[in-house]
Amino acid sequence: MHEPFLFQAPARLVDFMRQADQPGLINLAAGVPGLDALPFPALRAAAEQAFASEGAAMFAYHHPEGDHALRTLLAQRLAKRGVADAASDRIVTTTGCTQALAALLSVLVRPGEIVACEAPAYYGLLELIAEAGARVLPLPVNGAGLDLDATEAALERWKPKCLVVCTSLSNPSGATLTEAHRERLVGICRASGVRLIEDDIYAELLDSGAPKPCRAFDDGSTVSFVTSFSKTVSPGLRVGYCLAGTPELHDAFAARKCQLDLHSSVLSEVVLRTFLARDSLDPHLAWLRERNLRRRTLALEAIGRSFPPGTEVDAPWGGYMLWVRLPDWVYLAEVTRAARAAGVVFAGGSAFFAVPQGENRPAFQMRLNCARAAEPDLERGVEILGKIVSGLD
Repeated sequence: MHEPFLFQAPARLVDFMRQADQPGLINLAAGVPGLDALPFPALRAAAEQAFASEGAAMFAYHHPEGDHALRTLLAQRLAKRGVADAASDRIVTTTGCTQALAALLSVLVRPGEIVACEAPAYYGLLELIAEAGARVLPLPVNGAGLDLDATEAALERWKPKCLVVCTSLSNPSGATLTEAHRERLVGICRASGVRLIEDDIYAELLDSGAPKPCRAFDDGSTVSFVTSFSKTVSPGLRVGYCLAGTPELHDAFAARKCQLDLHSSVLSEVVLRTFLARDSLDPHLAWLRERNLRRRTLALEAIGRSFPPGTEVDAPWGGYMLWVRLPDWVYLAEVTRAARAAGVVFAGGSAFFAVPQGENRPAFQMRLNCARAAEPDLERGVEILGKIVSGLD
């Protein structure tokens, strides 16, 4: 494990997003769903009802912490997951989960201070940590998620300002912390005085349904909770939210959010609120979990048919991304070039690791998104990758 260090993010979020809608490619790279995954009829009905009931009010300024009625519904959903003190006045809506993470880091962290995170971690988070001028402390992930023994030792030694963890279907590893491990992680952070930022964005995509978050084992003194509806309802709505924690942190977060954009989109929040009030989310989630499972199965079977011996991939408990570990003789840059020439793009593993400047650590991993491409293209794209990787032996 490295000591905390300053680094440059190995990938740029803007570059991944630029290829999200690029035509002519089998896109297994950016972690975004296909259009057929969106509950468009239900969203259209919610939008029509919102226009009829709210009218011009959706196009005016509103409360900086977000739509009151929406925050009440969000608090009710959190309460069902065991967050006993969830309340609308403790929630701030955000423009997606990324804004929630960025605003929290800007409130909590000063340049040169330490932020701990998973290794591998979402490349967008690594970019935010680097932008904050923080020193990063990467913590190892195993099949059960964050290595809690290593985490406990590292937090006790280095006392970072915060630890950011995607607790369900972590991107890119796909790991999910068990309920017992969540409770232990909260205890570790509380004992070491480290604020835990829980990224819950994929929790509703677990095949078994959303579990208790870490925030259910805390009163806000240790855990900050962020999430969004980008992976479950619509990335285009850009609606997320934050349960920052203590009253003082809530106020600082709300002030920072207001400085960034005054408030998030009123139209998006009212449409989402209407969608939730019409009880459209849970039936959609049930359908979406089945869709994701079918697509993961197709991709896993294609990997088994076409990738070389020594390839490893853990079947996650839900979601739509696979973390593939290749044999160590594979030169991933060559695979990337050959795949692009064949019309297939994927996310190379090095994008998800922070490493000290000048360190040349080979990455033999790739993240495959199973949600965007049509199912025949998904199978064909994975098989093309497998043939390219196998041909390098």
